Amino acid sequence: MAVTMSWGEDVVVLMELGFPAGAFTLDSAEYGVLDQDYLDGTLLGDDVSGYCQQISINRGRTNQFTNFNAGTCSITLLNNDRRFDPINEDSPYWNPILDSSGVEPRRKVTVYSNGVALFTGRITDIDVSYEKHQPDATYELSTVTITAADDFVLLANTYIDELEPVQELSGTRVSKILDLPEVSYPAASRNIATGTATFGGGAQFLIDAATNALTYLQNAATSEQGSFYVAGNGNLTFTDRVQAAFSVPEAEFSDAGTDIPYMALSVAYGQEFLYNKVICMVQGGVDQEADAIPSQEEYGISTLNLQDLLMADDADALVLAQDLVARYSEPEYNFDNLKTIYNALDETDQNKITNLELMDVVQITRTFPVGSPASVTKVYGVQTISHVITTTQHDVLLGLFPADLVYQFLLDDAVFGVLDSTNALA
Repeated sequence: MAVTMSWGEDVVVLMELGFPAGAFTLDSAEYGVLDQDYLDGTLLGDDVSGYCQQISINRGRTNQFTNFNAGTCSITLLNNDRRFDPINEDSPYWNPILDSSGVEPRRKVTVYSNGVALFTGRITDIDVSYEKHQPDATYELSTVTITAADDFVLLANTYIDELEPVQELSGTRVSKILDLPEVSYPAASRNIATGTATFGGGAQFLIDAATNALTYLQNAATSEQGSFYVAGNGNLTFTDRVQAAFSVPEAEFSDAGTDIPYMALSVAYGQEFLYNKVICMVQGGVDQEADAIPSQEEYGISTLNLQDLLMADDADALVLAQDLVARYSEPEYNFDNLKTIYNALDETDQNKITNLELMDVVQITRTFPVGSPASVTKVYGVQTISHVITTTQHDVLLGLFPADLVYQFLLDDAVFGVLDSTNALA
């Protein structure tokens, strides 16, 4: 049963504990019909919301030059009756026929806020804690911390047989890898963009036997300059570079008493993302180099090197190198982390926060009590989403990266009717 927090948020935590319901049963009027039930039954998600003491969710990547990591979730459950203890034979999740517990790794976990999935993954660890035993006690305080990770964990343990691909768009390549028998990722749990980059085929781009599926698909995202991650609802998501460029802000934050308020905002300004020499090389190709000479003379040489890319030829690699050096050859003042307190927001703003997904675009306004300019307003992409939900508070932390947006060309419009670096044909 959902738990309604004091600030009005409905939190539901479902775990596929216990054992399948509706399994085929010979001669049963209800479960003896094969066209209505699966042989193994259906593993139902048990609502454990009422036992939750704290939920921590972390999804995203370190920065725009790294791949997205597996999303993780840590849930602390009250366990005084030992229902979540895997060795407790009196647990409601114990199966006496199989003499085993239904509290075990790889079971599905989903966390919902107001009906929206914040995290979907599978149990990786179960840690039980008990206070010191007291002989006369009727119960002992106990908690269980269940750690889960999204389906990147499955892909990280999946390997591809030798394959010689054909030349095709990046999204087609990603889908073909997921369709392979040795990968067999469910089609219903995917959201794969068509892609804009053409990937090479033939012997030059041979996929060796025992190639890790996750590593290859992350390389596909790097080559496309898109993204590859598991969404909060569990869908494996691949986006292309154009999809991100034409985005619009999904939420607007401000400290001026308008829009969504935030509690903390940090700034990154340094050499971490300063690259004035970029080298890109496709598989079997040669290095393609782009240089920003004035930046090199001003700051010294800082190199970004991307190897074994999947684009079809050297010309595509050179275009990518030139694009990246143009974007990152000068240091830039950017906001990088924003914190807001969910339970302090009104319902409209809460819904905007709940529905934010990785790679969404947000707008942020920072005002200053002194100096000039008096305020700064910029747009950013969301590369990290973290939630910490306790019985008294819900904190949200967003990790940000600069969003290089372009706007759809509009004929005869004074602003959007000019084809330049910020307006483009959709």
